[in-house]
Amino acid sequence: MTKYQYFIVLIFLIFFAGLSGAGHSLAFDNVITVDYDKEIGPVNKLVKGSCLLVYDRASFGKGYKRSYRYMDFGGGIWDPNTNNSVEEVVLLAREAGISSLRFTTNNYYKWKNAVGDKREHFLFGIDEFLKTTTEIGAEPIFTIPYFAADVQDAADLVEYLNGPGDDLHPWAKERIINGHPLPYKVKYFEIGNETFAKVSPDEYAKKYLDYYKAMKAKDPSIKIGVVLQLLNRKNWNTMVMDIIKDKVDFGIVHTYPTLFPRIADTRIKKISPLHVFSVSLAVPGIKVEPGYRQILKLLKEKSGRDIPLAITEHNGGFVLNEPVPYRHSLGTALINAELLRIFMKPENKILMANYHHFSNGYFGMIRSVGQYMKHDYRKPIKYSKRPNYYVYEMYNKHFGDILLDADVNSESYDIDADESYLQKIIKNIKEGVVSGENLLPDKWEIRSLSGVYTEENSGTLEIDFVDPSEFNYYHAYKQIKIQPNLYYMLSGYIKTENLDDRIGINLLINGRRSLLKFKDRSIAYTEVVKGTNDWQYVHVLYKAPSDVESATVKVRRIGKEGPLRGKVFLKDVKLEQFKPDTRIPYLSVNSSKSQDGTKIYLMVINKNLNQAVTSIVNLKNYLKVQAVEDNQGGDLLKISTWTLNGPSVDATNEINANTVKVKQRSFKVRSSSFEMTFEPHSLTAVEIQYL
Repeated sequence: MTKYQYFIVLIFLIFFAGLSGAGHSLAFDNVITVDYDKEIGPVNKLVKGSCLLVYDRASFGKGYKRSYRYMDFGGGIWDPNTNNSVEEVVLLAREAGISSLRFTTNNYYKWKNAVGDKREHFLFGIDEFLKTTTEIGAEPIFTIPYFAADVQDAADLVEYLNGPGDDLHPWAKERIINGHPLPYKVKYFEIGNETFAKVSPDEYAKKYLDYYKAMKAKDPSIKIGVVLQLLNRKNWNTMVMDIIKDKVDFGIVHTYPTLFPRIADTRIKKISPLHVFSVSLAVPGIKVEPGYRQILKLLKEKSGRDIPLAITEHNGGFVLNEPVPYRHSLGTALINAELLRIFMKPENKILMANYHHFSNGYFGMIRSVGQYMKHDYRKPIKYSKRPNYYVYEMYNKHFGDILLDADVNSESYDIDADESYLQKIIKNIKEGVVSGENLLPDKWEIRSLSGVYTEENSGTLEIDFVDPSEFNYYHAYKQIKIQPNLYYMLSGYIKTENLDDRIGINLLINGRRSLLKFKDRSIAYTEVVKGTNDWQYVHVLYKAPSDVESATVKVRRIGKEGPLRGKVFLKDVKLEQFKPDTRIPYLSVNSSKSQDGTKIYLMVINKNLNQAVTSIVNLKNYLKVQAVEDNQGGDLLKISTWTLNGPSVDATNEINANTVKVKQRSFKVRSSSFEMTFEPHSLTAVEIQYL
C-alpha cells in the first residue's frame, strides 16, 4: 500500500468511526481499554430514579402562593379530573428507565390530608402516587415531613402503607376503604428534607430516633434514612451519628455540583459558559465522590457496619435564568451523566439516586407543550424532552446489566487558577506531589490556659483538658514563613482519650493577611477528632493568597460552650509544599455488558468543550479465536452510537425542542482495537456486538 493509499484509508476510518466535530484532538495516547472478563458488579438500576413533587408551595411560608400544580397534578403526571395518571408522562418515564420515585414533600406536608375521597385538594396523594409508581415500575421512597408530622403521624403512615387490614390497624383499614386491600410494602423512608437548614444536629438526631423506633415498631422490615451533608458543614454528620449510632439503614445526601457555595450566586452571570462547565464537570470527581467516601467512612465508624447512601436529590447546581437557564442545558446533562457514572461504582455504595425532578416545574427533565393543568385529557398532550431527559433515555436503552472495568488514558485540561471559588473546589483534591520537607519548627509555642495542662514529650504534644476556664482553644501553635500563591499540605496525627466534647479537636492553618483584608480570612481546617481514638491521620490543602507571607498552624477547638474534658495527643504535624493534580481528563467512561454477554456498552463524556477527541478503543478478551476463524477475514464487529449534543455546551431546548438532540450512527470494524472520535461537549452511547 502506498503512503497515499494509507492516508486515504485512515481518513475513511476516521470518518466512519468518528463522531466528528469542528476541531479534533488527535493525540493517539487517548486510549479506552475495556476488559470483557473483568466484571466489577451488577448495574444498580435504582440510581436512575427521579422525584415527583406533591406539596403545596404556600406551606413554605410568606411570599409563596398556593398552587395546585404539585399537590393535585403531581407536576403533570396526574389528571385529578379523571383520577388517572397521564399516559404520555408515564410512557416517558418508562422510556427513560426511571427506576425509583421519591414522594417529594417539604417538611410541612400533612399526609393525612392526602388520602380518602373527601379531599378538595392534595388529589395527587399517597394512593395516587403509588398507583403511578406501579404503572412506571419504579420503587417508591417517602419523605417524612419533619415539622408537620409528629412521631405518631409517621407511624400511622407506615401502618397505612404496609399494615394488615384488621381491627388492630385502623389506618390499614382506611387504606382498604380507599380501594387498596393489600399492603403496599413500601420499603424506603427518609426522615425530613434538608433539616440541617432549620434545626440543630442534636435536636434532629433525637427526634430521628423517636421516628425510627415508632416506625420500625409498625414494620421492622422498612429501611429508614438519616439526613446528612456532602461536606459535613458545622460537623452536622458527626454530631448526628454520635447520637443515632447504628439506628440507620442509609444516609441521605443531596448533591448539586456548583461553582459557588450558594447555588444562586449571581457571579455566575459574569463567567463564560465554557469556564462554568469546564469547572462544573470537574466537581463530581474532585468534590462529590471524595465527599461520599468520607461519609461512608464516618457511617461505618459510628454504626459498626457498612451503610449505603441514597442521593434522593441531585442535579446541576444552577438556579438562575440568566444568561440562560443552565439547569436545562446540555452542560448540566453532562454533569448528571457524570454523576450517574459515580453512582454506579460499587465502591461508592449508592443505594439509589433521584434526579430532581421529573416533570415540569423548575427543574423538570420534561415539560408540557401548553398548560397541563388546563389541558383536556380526552386529547393527547405533547411533551418536550430537555437535555437531562436524554441522558436517562440513553442509559435505559443503550447500557448493559454488568459493569466492566474501563481503563482510560486521556488528554486533560487544568482547572488551577486563583479565583476563590476554584480554591474551594481544589482543596478537596488528595492526589498530587508533596515536597517532602516539613516547613514547621520542631517545638510548639504554648500559651497557658487555666484548667488545661500542655506539654511536649519526645515530639508528641499532650493536652489534658481537666477543667478549662474557657472552651475556645487555640493555645498551642507554630509560626512559619510561607510563599504566596503556593499550595501547602497541613497534616498530622491526632489521638484522643475520653475527650468529652461535642465539637472536637483539629489542626488549623491561618495565613496572616494585611489589615485591609483581615475580614477575608485565609484559613483551612483539617478533620476533627473526638471521643476515644487511636492515632487518626488528618490533613487539609491550603493555598496562600498573593498577600500572605507568613502563617500560623494551631491546635484548634472552636466554640464557647462545653463540655470539654479529656486528653489529646498530636504527633508528626507537618506543613509541606504541595502541587495538587488539577488536571481533569477529557474523556470519562462508563462500561458494561449485557446479561447474556453478547454486547459491550460504553458511555463516553467528552469534557473538551472546544474540540473533538479521538481515542483508540481496545476490547480485551471479547473477540475469541473461533470468531475470527469463522468470520474468515470479514468484518467482525458492528459499532452503533448515539450522541447527545447541541451547538454549544450552554444550549437548551427551551425555545427549539430540537436544539439539543441525539443522533445515531453505525459502522463496522475487523479488529477489537479501533478508533473513535467523540464530539466536543457530548455524551456518546456505544453499543458493540458480533456480526
